[in-house]
Amino acid sequence: MKDLKWFEFKQNNSGGRFIVNDKVCNKLLIEAVSFNEAVRKAEELGCYWDGVSKGIDCSCCGDRWSKYDNKPVNIEKYKTEGYGVSIYGSILSDHKTEWNRKYGKYETIKNPTFRKGYSTNAVVYSGSIKFNNIEEYAQFMADEYGWTVPDIRIYYHNGSVKEIFRESKEE
Repeated sequence: MKDLKWFEFKQNNSGGRFIVNDKVCNKLLIEAVSFNEAVRKAEELGCYWDGVSKGIDCSCCGDRWSKYDNKPVNIEKYKTEGYGVSIYGSILSDHKTEWNRKYGKYETIKNPTFRKGYSTNAVVYSGSIKFNNIEEYAQFMADEYGWTVPDIRIYYHNGSVKEIFRESKEE
């Protein structure tokens, strides 16, 4: 069998709401041989394209689903080079505690360093973390960007499905 890749389909909250049911939620990760196979699977699940031009989605919010980013999720790169993350705050903030709270469960590839932010007292604390597999990537994305319950569904090529829920809460 050909090499399998992961493709990501993100939902825009067109019209001010997300569609969540037993097949779709905020984000779908689909394992497939090709982008076209992943698109077909996404369509079977209920994703559609060009919703604004078809009169389905809100013209000011944009299309609910997009299939324009056809690059696979590069887990192998995140294993070796890491995934860049940052914490923004004031120079007086406890950045190490915040880093550990948000990213401590992931292995650090590049230790975080400070750089000046956009205002006088602002700083950015940036580094990179490692994802060993698609589940770690999905959990990170749910914790950082989750909007629905579940936040992400992972569709494996073998037909199994895993739901990912946001674990961390912003304080």
